[in-house]
Amino acid sequence: MKTIFIILFIVIFAGACDKESDNSNTNPPPPHPTETLETETFTFVSNGTATKGKIYLPTSYDTNKNLHAIYLIDFKEQHFEVAKDELEKVVDGVDKTEGFDALAVTLEEHLNIDALPESFQKYYEMFENMTSYVDSNYTTNTSRTFIGRGSEAGIVMMALFLEDSANSVFDNFIVTDPSSSFMDALINIIENGDFPQNKLNKKLHFSFSTSNNREKCISLINLLNEAQYPWLQFESVEYSESNYENTYPISFAAGIRYIFNE
Repeated sequence: MKTIFIILFIVIFAGACDKESDNSNTNPPPPHPTETLETETFTFVSNGTATKGKIYLPTSYDTNKNLHAIYLIDFKEQHFEVAKDELEKVVDGVDKTEGFDALAVTLEEHLNIDALPESFQKYYEMFENMTSYVDSNYTTNTSRTFIGRGSEAGIVMMALFLEDSANSVFDNFIVTDPSSSFMDALINIIENGDFPQNKLNKKLHFSFSTSNNREKCISLINLLNEAQYPWLQFESVEYSESNYENTYPISFAAGIRYIFNE
């Protein structure tokens, strides 16, 4: 009788385990961040072409239309695994910054563009036109931040130097792991002073990881430190234990914190 009871207990226990295992297999996986961040889409015109953007509106937007806007330039990666959650990491960085809230804006489509310095103006004008639409339809706050990583970080930093001083679009710039081609172009621009000089009140957060060309990054940082531009507040960070694919969530948050919560 005791033997029968033991066998029966084993059968019941095994069945319960199988049932639990079956349930775990049928449960849906947790949603990807891109599925949980609610955004609103809009259409603006750039160089005569209708272009779609998307914007994250925080809860505070219901009662406050005077919010700062952060513009993320995010193309597909050419040499690394594509990150589809950069806008979410911008929003996370805002959420981690005490006493600060912002709109987060980017292109709706993840464009397959290998950004190059010689095409900077084309990329810049697209975001310049986007800011005009957002200013007219979403916010009364004209303070803007430009943020990007990789080749797009190079575009962001070139915007800092090459913007027309009389009609400047962005006030703050967050750059992580700019590509070597853009750093070469920037070093040349800075060394030759080949950019508008009468700028006012700009802030830059520059960071790089183990994946980048450290020698070029340090050269660019040293040029900026030596220049002592009166119009530029500048911070640089080296992430010596993190690579390109893992640094941007940390560096985006650090950049936003530096710009808005000193």
